[in-house]
Amino acid sequence: MNNAANDALTTVESAGPLLAAQGTIMGAELSYWRDAMREELQMPGGLLIGTGHQVEWWHPGIAAKFMWANAVATRAGAATVWLIIDTDIRDPRELRVPVSVNGEIESALHRFGPRALHGTPACVRSVCQPTPFEDARGVAIPPCAAAGTDAAYRALLAHSDAADCTTQVLAAVRECTPELGTPGCTVRSSQLMKTALGMAIVERAARDPHACARAFNAAVAVVPRVARTLAEDGPLGPELPLWTRGSDGTRHRVHAAELAALRAKNAPLWPRAFLTSAMARAVLSDRFVHGTGGKIYERATDMFAQSWLDARLPAFDVASATLRLPFSSDALPPPVTAAARRARWFDPESTGYAPSASKLAALTTIASAPHASAARRSAWLAMHAELGRARSVHAAEIQALDAQHAADRIRARAAQWRADRTWAAVLHPPHALKDLAESLRRQCR
Repeated sequence: MNNAANDALTTVESAGPLLAAQGTIMGAELSYWRDAMREELQMPGGLLIGTGHQVEWWHPGIAAKFMWANAVATRAGAATVWLIIDTDIRDPRELRVPVSVNGEIESALHRFGPRALHGTPACVRSVCQPTPFEDARGVAIPPCAAAGTDAAYRALLAHSDAADCTTQVLAAVRECTPELGTPGCTVRSSQLMKTALGMAIVERAARDPHACARAFNAAVAVVPRVARTLAEDGPLGPELPLWTRGSDGTRHRVHAAELAALRAKNAPLWPRAFLTSAMARAVLSDRFVHGTGGKIYERATDMFAQSWLDARLPAFDVASATLRLPFSSDALPPPVTAAARRARWFDPESTGYAPSASKLAALTTIASAPHASAARRSAWLAMHAELGRARSVHAAEIQALDAQHAADRIRARAAQWRADRTWAAVLHPPHALKDLAESLRRQCR
């Protein structure tokens, strides 16, 4: 694949040359809090570029963030800092593996380690002796995925003497995907609220928990899928954007009335949702790198940080990529999907995805009639009567489409797996990851 083709697989948006970040948070310059955090967490001095993700087997789109940060750091003579979200409850040792079942592609979920109680964050999970991948239904495909699955197992086994689950998985990921680069330091989300800035944020939340919850929910309203809203009232007072560890090791929400007791017994406090991102962008590094999803969610971060933390956050870079596993191609015509079948049923005269002339005319007539009027209902009934007539005319074609759809269900699912961009990077051919890293280095100017 040539350079242009490799570059087309990536998404990069740079905020410009890497410079010392400027801004304020909670009435002080970012440099004040940043200097304190670097000392507290023993981070390197000089320019830092950061990125991060939940601890797991990252797919190439996530890996691209780390590759881009490494490229920028190399060019600017800076160091990278990785923020590992070890307060997430997904199982870090899970790996989705594509397998061949009766000649078709299926997805198998393998757990290298034992299950934990639902709601247990990564920072609480212990190291394990990994279990090699086996699936009674078939074998891992393509060959690079089989090799990558075995490499993941062997890397986890090699680091089975690590201090904890997060350390073990992160070491294995780095060993299997060296293209990510070597971080100057690694910070965990479970450490953030122990810093000077973290403690100041907790103190602010304790003084006015209602303002905190209102600001958080106002930001969620701007980007509804970014997080669940906080309860602004209840027997324990407003909910705060913090987690703590329950007696069973699972992650629990924190309410205002509980905060004093939690602080008195030095219980762990962890940032939730975009509070984590606000702290990362403000003081963890001079520039943070998000993926394309983070680009959208950061609208909420900016709003929350400005309204509740009086913060002016630095800009951030965006990096992502789309790589697909090299499955063998399906030489047959594209499978008939459920969407195609429904489209033909509701518009029998259409020959593609665009509405037919008759359906478009009917929809236009309905739209032009007054809302809830007799004319609108009459037009709607007329459209469905015409659809019934068209279905009779095209009955044989629709029946054939239904039969083909039923036969193509397995092929349609396999097509989805072929197109899936979220298979872990460790399953991809090493040369594809090297080409991706080189593409990002080339785009770093």
